Amino acid sequence: MKILFFGTPEIAIPSLQKLHTHFSVVGVVSQPDKPSGRHLHLTPPPIKIEAEKLGIPVFQPEKVNDPKYIQIFKELQPDLGVVVAYGRFLKEEVLSLPKLGYIINLHPSLLPRWRGPSPIQTAILEGDTETGITIMKISMEMDAGDILLQEKTPIDINETAVDLANRLSLMGADLLVQSIRIIEDNKAVFVPQDHSKATYCHLIEKKHGIIYWNQPALTIHNCVRGCLPWPVAFTKFKNEIIRIHKTELIPESLNYNYTEVKPGTVVHILKDKCIVKTGKGLVGICVLQAPNRKPLTFREYINGKPIHIGDTFEDASENG
Repeated sequence: MKILFFGTPEIAIPSLQKLHTHFSVVGVVSQPDKPSGRHLHLTPPPIKIEAEKLGIPVFQPEKVNDPKYIQIFKELQPDLGVVVAYGRFLKEEVLSLPKLGYIINLHPSLLPRWRGPSPIQTAILEGDTETGITIMKISMEMDAGDILLQEKTPIDINETAVDLANRLSLMGADLLVQSIRIIEDNKAVFVPQDHSKATYCHLIEKKHGIIYWNQPALTIHNCVRGCLPWPVAFTKFKNEIIRIHKTELIPESLNYNYTEVKPGTVVHILKDKCIVKTGKGLVGICVLQAPNRKPLTFREYINGKPIHIGDTFEDASENG
């Protein structure tokens, strides 16, 4: 089975590695190199670096649906196309160019839930307790294609979007191999999605990282987990914008004296966290980052910037 692979970020690497091991990957299509860092040096996408290590030809069209590139892809004579987080819309001319006449996509959610560009972060932000991988045939409507295989997995209450993305990338690679074996054996059955159950997610923006202390502790905890690696949840503390990298849910059975204070108030200090009142319940702040500083554990942070009982975290603005 000859495969043309479309992918860009790091999450696509395990899939490329697995497909290279089990099949013939005739080409990798990724987005162009982009300026990065303080000096805006052109930086190749992670999948390009990995493809070059594996000796696979790489193509980086500015416009993937350009007839010039469609002709190049046809000359590779792929049997099947595979998309893993490519990040560009493929038109019918591209979708139909493999010999099998279609391209499959790995989507990190249990479709039709969370169609769109940020299913992993959105699942955590929305408090989902379960997610998974879907292998589907790409259609002209976003993430609406017929499903070949799905695999479910629970989301741990403390799992971050980074943790979950890493885990799903490994799950997805294995499921892709399984899917292509089924296709090779002419046993593929694609099942239409129930479009009436579709939900949609959007690109994560900086505003999604604002911590609103009048919200429940679970919502704040999910914000912190879901906003890694970007934008990182943030709050205002002593006239500075502080980023919060790790929190813990605190059992209310501990009976800290917090009923008369406003949300955002520090009600207790422990060795590894400060405990803060929210709109409903308590949350422990474990890892913080001051402006222009690296993230620190709570104990490291308070060595330079003390936090006391009665201090208050405040809502920050998007421009804070």
